[in-house]
Amino acid sequence: MRSRFTAFSLQNFQYLLDTLHPSKRQDDELASLQQSAQNTRWLQLTILQTESGQAGDGEGLVEFTASFEEDGQLYQLHERSQFVFQQQQWYYTEGDNQVSPISLKIGRNDACWCQSGKKFKKCHG
Repeated sequence: MRSRFTAFSLQNFQYLLDTLHPSKRQDDELASLQQSAQNTRWLQLTILQTESGQAGDGEGLVEFTASFEEDGQLYQLHERSQFVFQQQQWYYTEGDNQVSPISLKIGRNDACWCQSGKKFKKCHG
């Protein structure tokens, strides 16, 4: 999951396609990923729970939250992702997710929510 989050952050769409299970890929998958990421900036990943997914396992589940900014609004994605291990590689198969807006009350001189190390007013204020 961490590698896929990093790929989303870096807009490495080929990696996302390569780690999506072949049975889940659509003909226009790469273009769809590129279009969905145009106005999105991924900020933070927090792994909440894992089940299986270790060496020798054929399946795994990862529950996580991921914060992102899209069109100037903050959101949090909460997902339970399912993975399978085939041909010496982990593949994402599906996820049950919920996206909700994040509302923050931040003072101008508080640290920015994006963890840049800057004050809010100098970063996203």
